[in-house]
Amino acid sequence: MLGYPFGWWITAGLFLLLIGSALMSRIVIRGTLKRIGTDDHAELRVRGLLGLIHYHWEMPIMKMNGLSVEVKEEKSKQNMGGDSEQVTKDKVDAHTVFQSIDWMNMLLKQTDSLLGWVKTTLGHVHLTEWRWRTAVGTGDAMWTAMATGMVWTIKTTGIGVLSQMIRLKTEPQISVEPVYASAHFSTEWHFTVKLRFGYMIFAGIYLLFKMRHMRGIFRGLVGWQRILLRA
Repeated sequence: MLGYPFGWWITAGLFLLLIGSALMSRIVIRGTLKRIGTDDHAELRVRGLLGLIHYHWEMPIMKMNGLSVEVKEEKSKQNMGGDSEQVTKDKVDAHTVFQSIDWMNMLLKQTDSLLGWVKTTLGHVHLTEWRWRTAVGTGDAMWTAMATGMVWTIKTTGIGVLSQMIRLKTEPQISVEPVYASAHFSTEWHFTVKLRFGYMIFAGIYLLFKMRHMRGIFRGLVGWQRILLRA
């Protein structure tokens, strides 16, 4: 085709069309969180570019062990570079929490207006699904009614805050069911958000320029790498 008249123009046009279609496509993030009694389950899926990008994170096991929480994580990736799977077991305790706080503080110092960047990026996220069902009971009718009202307040407040941060493209479905017969707690939460792939690329590039100008982009990248390796 390149030998024909305007062959190079046609090829370039098709290439630009392909790039434009990729940039306009959406990254879809789906999450699930369940807790029934003492059983917990969390799952996160990220898909994009017609399935060329596929990331799956799952937490099938979370157990209390004294003052710490033992967590089992399963991760899998499917992309043009190949497939990979990873299973890890972690322990979350007070030391881990304080270490995460220090890690976040270092990232904030390493980057100019990181919170502003996060707020701007979230403003381009579209929420297309939100289902959150909870059942709660204390064994006493009065306390169950109070607990139901408290959970309902937490949910509606959370939706109000969320609506100020991201774009709601659907009516959130929330429910709180009282269980008067016995002490009970269960919750099930599903959500789906979408973000244009092109804006993700733009946000990543813009983040590079938000790093400390006094250190330069390269040194900023090195600083981020050191912090993330310590996390």
